[in-house]
Amino acid sequence: MLQTMKELNYQVKQNSSKLLLATFPDFTNPFNGSCIKGMQGAARKRGYQLLLQQIEEPKNPRSYDFLMNSSMFRGIIFTHTLPDQETMDAIKMRYSVVMCSQYNVSDDTPCVIIDDYAAAKSAISYLLSIGRTQIAMINAKLHHSYAQLRERAYMDALEEAGVSARPGWIAHIASIDYEMAYSAAINMLSASDRPDAVFCVSDVYASAAIKAAGRLGLSVPGDIAVMGFDNVSLCNMTVPAISTVNQPMHQLGWQSCNLLIDQLEGIPAVSRKIVLNTDIVVRSST
Repeated sequence: MLQTMKELNYQVKQNSSKLLLATFPDFTNPFNGSCIKGMQGAARKRGYQLLLQQIEEPKNPRSYDFLMNSSMFRGIIFTHTLPDQETMDAIKMRYSVVMCSQYNVSDDTPCVIIDDYAAAKSAISYLLSIGRTQIAMINAKLHHSYAQLRERAYMDALEEAGVSARPGWIAHIASIDYEMAYSAAINMLSASDRPDAVFCVSDVYASAAIKAAGRLGLSVPGDIAVMGFDNVSLCNMTVPAISTVNQPMHQLGWQSCNLLIDQLEGIPAVSRKIVLNTDIVVRSST
């Protein structure tokens, strides 16, 4: 894509539109709701409009062809990594871009994120501190930057504690899907060498793990401690309520949109990489 644009001597068109675009891989993930509200609030406050788009195949370069054929948008917020650097470079020739929640490690695109590694390591350290040493993990697919970082933190925290992760104790789920996570949790918790804790990279996965434990006659947290990630409203709807990593979803959206508008309006950024704080929320699932 980028080479073709260079061969055609492509020039970025000046665009005075007040319309922004935010793209998401999956609108069913409850994490996105608070994030979207933050983006919309920031856009409205500064006189912009925000449209939302689902990119169902974010790793397919053809999924972004519509952007190269559009002059509607002034700037874009991506909440997922792109297929490759060439695709990102081609899009950045036409639009101002900010990453929200995820980012490409090798790319310098402005981003608003959390420290996924530190947050996940804190969650595992907490589980270890309450005496859980047989800790499993329900993770997303590793093409997500957050999944890579959280899994590395999980492995490092266990290794530092002198504990080994057992084969079959890490599940990778294709999307933030309750049913798939439930199936993975059933398989994991029905094994003869079942874990005594499950760290889930989404509160949706954590709710599925609690349901699976109940189906198998296991108590939470007596037999199995369950830790989630995000702190969405779902955490208080399960029995028991979900202990989780609280990340500032609204602020991620708010600050990413403000960072994009600052670019568009020529306001110098204090930092091109904004890292927001997280904390552990302890509830009755642990």
